[in-house]
Amino acid sequence: MTNQNNHIFIFQLPVLHDDNGRGYVSMAQEAENVYWRCGLLGVEKGHLGVHLMCNSEDRSNFWSIDFEYEACIVLNGKEHHKKTGTHHHIARKYLALRFPLDFCRKAATKEKGMYIKFSITVVNKVGIRPKRIHDFTVPEENLTNFILVVEGKKIYCSKQVNYNRASIYISTVYFQILAMNSEVLMQFLYPNGNKEVREVELPENFEYKKLLTLIKIFYNDSDALNPSNISEALEVATNMKSESARQRCERWISRTQLMAAKKKMHLAEKFSLVDLQNECIAMLKTSQQVQRLFQNPHDFTDEEIVELMDRVTLSIVGHSYEGLGK
Repeated sequence: MTNQNNHIFIFQLPVLHDDNGRGYVSMAQEAENVYWRCGLLGVEKGHLGVHLMCNSEDRSNFWSIDFEYEACIVLNGKEHHKKTGTHHHIARKYLALRFPLDFCRKAATKEKGMYIKFSITVVNKVGIRPKRIHDFTVPEENLTNFILVVEGKKIYCSKQVNYNRASIYISTVYFQILAMNSEVLMQFLYPNGNKEVREVELPENFEYKKLLTLIKIFYNDSDALNPSNISEALEVATNMKSESARQRCERWISRTQLMAAKKKMHLAEKFSLVDLQNECIAMLKTSQQVQRLFQNPHDFTDEEIVELMDRVTLSIVGHSYEGLGK
């Protein structure tokens, strides 16, 4: 049982495709270590069906989440057709709601679609793991054995982490966390081969915020990466000669549901992330439209090609918005 937590999600949805938008899924939003999305179910008996979807990467096979909700359509800053209730989410048992189709068409614009707002109060979670987050601004007893000073600020961490591994014999395993993850840091951590150094002040060209992000990546912290800092994190990892951090960034990009495929492809190309490039290319090749583009490129204008690639790459999170059907 968790404490009650309140969250507000506003999803932008298209209304309507010629097929009534069925199957469209919005970009995900994150809260409670859970991805939240809104999808269109299509039209039936004068109503547009939508469903609120939940998923998590850090969960057991037997997970569930209970929440209270208030849902509405937002038009001109006002809330309309409010619906309230409770929902027990498990597996693919999504929260399905219906709104009057006529009002949905009224609330939508061709340029922006319509907005649906969900106010969620999470009352219980089962099988969803808490996020792993370290606080490097304060020393931790029995864990901190090294201090990095950057721009006058201290980062409390460990040159190495040791723990007992259970087996026939109890042995101590050492991980040189910082040194083994960055060739650049290794030069500062062991000056002239001295392994007893406990504090190092880095030169002025190091930035506190960027280095802290890199260390969080080393420790696999859940809050290390997000869509806003991933490009900068990759740049820092590259400059610090940390292939392990680059690989963790690449895996995060591949798995996250918080980024459109278009941005994923851009990062893969910019930072030469080969596995991610191959993943994006494989996804593109599954599109019949892209195959037709390759077969008959002269049938497409430059604008059509850009629009097509954008629409197809966004298929990771749903169909592209095409405006109201005629």
